[in-house]
Amino acid sequence: MKKLGRREFIGLSAAGLALAGRVKSEGLNEKNEGKNQILNLYNNIVYESGDAIPDWGFSAYITYNGKTILFDAGTFPGILEHNAGVFGTDLASVETAVLSHNHGDHIGGFDYLLKINPDFKLFLPNDSSLGGTSELNAAMDKKLTRGYLFRHSNTQFVKEHTEIAKGVYLIATSSPLSGGFSKYPPYEDEPRFWGLPELSLALENEDGQVTLISGCSHSKIEEIVKETKQHLKKEVNLVIGGFHHSPYSSEYVTSIAKMMKDELGVEKIACSHCTGEEAVKIFQDIYKGNFRNSGLGSRLPL
Repeated sequence: MKKLGRREFIGLSAAGLALAGRVKSEGLNEKNEGKNQILNLYNNIVYESGDAIPDWGFSAYITYNGKTILFDAGTFPGILEHNAGVFGTDLASVETAVLSHNHGDHIGGFDYLLKINPDFKLFLPNDSSLGGTSELNAAMDKKLTRGYLFRHSNTQFVKEHTEIAKGVYLIATSSPLSGGFSKYPPYEDEPRFWGLPELSLALENEDGQVTLISGCSHSKIEEIVKETKQHLKKEVNLVIGGFHHSPYSSEYVTSIAKMMKDELGVEKIACSHCTGEEAVKIFQDIYKGNFRNSGLGSRLPL
């Protein structure tokens, strides 16, 4: 395992470490080699990390029906490499990678994957800043290298919901509203999100239901669930990832948690990363025994 140098450790986010907390839940941390599961490689929230390094960001290593998928890659390549080593994960074996959205805490670690594994297929949201197509780019006759930030030729920009393998779907969303952490006037009481192209990953379970993974839910987690249900005509059994509820009121988060459970029929929740500690507690209170603690080092069976 490579030892991280001082320069690589400098990237540790103070905010990420401040939010890191150890939580445990029965049955989540069994290795289950060879089985379908989601291993959290990068998170500011800690489940059971051992020598792994918590940092602000998100990455999930997924084994699904013999396939290996990396969903997001965290912030710093050195931390992703270190954590993969701690958990015995061979990222050189990754066949498919997905970037949820073009933010540094999800995109930065892909530099490491490109270094050790240049042949994987990379799915990107149709974001013009990544090299995707847009009316603005066309009007300006602006041409970007395919893959842009990664200079990676084996990429595909995803403009609409797409099945990329049997039982594996990308849900493409964005929001026409403004702002990511906009809880400032005139948006104190009602969150506003911006039109950032975003991909979520939906995996069909053996029972025909769906596990949904979201990076940050800038499109609103409830809207991503609705899109998934409508497109796949299946129930969403479990939702994992960041819900981006940190800046918002407990009343707002409570209404979303109840909507997810009662109206959208989401049976289980495993939220972390940018969800916010207070919001995580609200989901835990509402979902009770169906709340799944997750974070760095957690293994969620599919």
